Amino acid sequence: MDHRRLERLIASLHHLDGSTSILHRLCVVTAESANVDGSGVSQMIDGRHEIVTSSSPTAAIVEVLQVELAEGPCIEVFSSCKPFLEPDLASPRARRRWPQFAPQAAEQGVAAVFAFPLIVGGVATAVLDLYCGEARDLGNDELADALLLADLASLTIGSEGGRAGIDEVGLHLEALEPWAHGAVVHNATGVVAVQLNIGVDEAVLRLRAVAFMTERPLAEVSRDVVERRLRLESWSLDG
Repeated sequence: MDHRRLERLIASLHHLDGSTSILHRLCVVTAESANVDGSGVSQMIDGRHEIVTSSSPTAAIVEVLQVELAEGPCIEVFSSCKPFLEPDLASPRARRRWPQFAPQAAEQGVAAVFAFPLIVGGVATAVLDLYCGEARDLGNDELADALLLADLASLTIGSEGGRAGIDEVGLHLEALEPWAHGAVVHNATGVVAVQLNIGVDEAVLRLRAVAFMTERPLAEVSRDVVERRLRLESWSLDG
């Protein structure tokens, strides 16, 4: 895990307008960091495929297309639990795979689509989609950012706030400076470092990320870790 990358992405989330949901801000940051034109999140709820949020009107339209047509990269991700990257929707490969979605997405100005699973409890319960107006692959850094942001989005989807309807939940942030102080945070940092075999700097960043994405105070998350009510899991970029 690149803890500098995590720090940079969390800082970007902090700097966005706090009046929107965390998932919406994740979509905005994902689109910016991957240099694409839009991003969206959809979720399976009781067997129904539903749109959660998007970074732009065009992204929302393309998200709806995947739901209505039951075609597109997010459908592939739900079944495989793996990222699905399509750099050229005009290619014969894409047109054969998605005979309805590919041409209709192209009509909206989308030329490439990249989809990432949001894993909760070992299952892809939601998908983070990226939409690009030009046919191209993601660069290495863009892909790494998208994978890490998908991990962060999974924390939000798996939280009580996400299940309750994330767009209606207000964000309560802790100050950036004092978050590393206090015995309970110190103890939790040690627990996470040992459990995941990572350094203390990365461990405290993970604690901070969990607190941010689940909208809980850092001390409360740390207390749950210390008292073994919460165990932080490895993320997809680890190892």
